[in-house]
Amino acid sequence: MATAKNEEQEQAEGTSARSALLFEMDSVALGARRIRYEVLASILKEQRIELTPILFSRYCLHPAPSIYMPAFLAAMKYTAATPEQVVDRLMGETTSRLMQKTTVISDGLIKWMDAALARGAAIACASMLPQASAEGVAAHLGFDRWGVKVFSAAPADKGFPHAENWLRMAKAVGRNPKRCLAVVSSMATTKTALAAMMNVVVVTDEFTEYQDFCGANLVCNDLKEVKPDEFFDQVSF
Repeated sequence: MATAKNEEQEQAEGTSARSALLFEMDSVALGARRIRYEVLASILKEQRIELTPILFSRYCLHPAPSIYMPAFLAAMKYTAATPEQVVDRLMGETTSRLMQKTTVISDGLIKWMDAALARGAAIACASMLPQASAEGVAAHLGFDRWGVKVFSAAPADKGFPHAENWLRMAKAVGRNPKRCLAVVSSMATTKTALAAMMNVVVVTDEFTEYQDFCGANLVCNDLKEVKPDEFFDQVSF
């Protein structure tokens, strides 16, 4: 008769032991898109310019602020600082906000990481923060509890997101990309994760819920809405 310990070991050595759960740290885990909106609104307000959610959605949904900042500031007629200076301030203030005691990991993501860890899957995340900042935020929030490996796509990789980012993460955790499940929050990251041949779950927010997520395995507003084990079984995770 199998003991509870043996059953747990068998589960950990099963199918998911060859899989990996990959996610966007900034937006999926920590809601950083809302924080960046608030920081940018504050910066523009200093020049008496109002930033609305519609304008933010139109210009600022790319994960890398350096990509959209020049055109965004020109459209907003903001001239108090250069795009590079605004990006530096945005990233700095976002990091500071994420390090506050009030910042917490999404309950839904915790549920999914717990389920993935119980199955023996590797877990990793990508961030647009510099590596040191991303690791600092991850340590502050206790990501080591799940053994999460943190990867930064900044500052040199201004082209993020693209398929190569996801493929590098899969290689770093020793998993075949086809056995990886990417949890993302925008159309851009959805397309690149799909291009990397990964299963994809999209968690929308107030700024991205209207986007086209064709090809994704699942689209939801909150991971708490879905039982992870049932979904893992469906995609052979």
